[in-house]
Amino acid sequence: MAYSFQSLPQLVDMRGKLASKGNYSKRTKTITHRVWHHSLTKKHLAGSDAASFAAYHVNTLGWPCVGYSLIIEPKNIVQTSKGPRARIVYANDIDRRTYHVGNSNQFSLGICVAGDYRYDKMDDATIASIADLHAALTKDNIGKYDTSHNEMPGYSWKACCVYDYRKLVNWKGSVTPITPTPIPDTYTIQEGDTFWSIAHKDGAGGVTVDDLIKANPNVDPEKLKVGQKIIFGKAIGQSQPVKKQNTSTSNPNGNSYIKKFQQWLNQEYNVGLVVDGIYGPKTKAAAIKALQTEFNKQFGAQLVVDGKWGPKTKAAVRTISRGAKGSITRIIQGMLYSLGYDPKGFDGIFGDNSFYAVRKFQGDKKLTVDGLCGKNTFNEIFR
Repeated sequence: MAYSFQSLPQLVDMRGKLASKGNYSKRTKTITHRVWHHSLTKKHLAGSDAASFAAYHVNTLGWPCVGYSLIIEPKNIVQTSKGPRARIVYANDIDRRTYHVGNSNQFSLGICVAGDYRYDKMDDATIASIADLHAALTKDNIGKYDTSHNEMPGYSWKACCVYDYRKLVNWKGSVTPITPTPIPDTYTIQEGDTFWSIAHKDGAGGVTVDDLIKANPNVDPEKLKVGQKIIFGKAIGQSQPVKKQNTSTSNPNGNSYIKKFQQWLNQEYNVGLVVDGIYGPKTKAAAIKALQTEFNKQFGAQLVVDGKWGPKTKAAVRTISRGAKGSITRIIQGMLYSLGYDPKGFDGIFGDNSFYAVRKFQGDKKLTVDGLCGKNTFNEIFR
């Protein structure tokens, strides 16, 4: 059966041409919902297209094919008689029950707009393709309601989709987007769910596969069952948030942790700090000098050790992650504590407590919450 949407000039039929290791079964229910997603990949990057999504869904998530029926690619522009349009990829037959909204897959059509709209801006060519596709699907009587991923049962914590699809289609319902709710302490597995698919960093605070495995030691991540409950929010330490420390200068004796940090900086890097237990510009500059020294020693950065957080120092940053050991981790720990985020140790080991402290810091600073100390996190710590 031919549909109106298939005649859109910006549409490319890639059914059977994308990565797969099987087929989805046919739907047993009529499509009632058109569900809008975004991909969490920056829209102009190499991996932000249907082929990359298919490879990820098949090879990492273990799904038969890509999880969406239709994918809009902002980085691929098609010139049409009506102006530029973002390419639309027809990825799976409409009658196939693809994995994208768990137990609602049977009656839901998955549409993904490539991009991470927590940060990306929706461009005119993409908006036009969304409108064209919606109009064609409506004409074809494919779906009755438009909804976002986090408006489907069980997914209220998802920050998907972040763009307001209501403004982009002829929406008749509420014009107020759903605000993601906090991640629940437990989660009930739905159809197609894997630790890898639900561990996207698009929920409140984010979650990683390692978090889920650690929090669910008796659960085989390769053999999840629909209806099975797993520990979820507690996996990222939500039930025991890191408390900010009082590093106020009102304490005449200073803070003992900061004193230890200052003593270590003097001993290892000869920065000449007064060990008063009070965090201020001099301690920060000394920490930057220590970091510059380590970047030179470990990465061959050839930085001037001047205690200034400038472009060259920023460019020398390497991502530090859980499991790292050494002086750079000590500097991170000392700075986190000084800024009010207790890593519960000054041992140079990037363990769970340091990981959670980084996550709390990232959340408060509106950064991507992944527990990785990368360029953006370093910049926020030392700015």
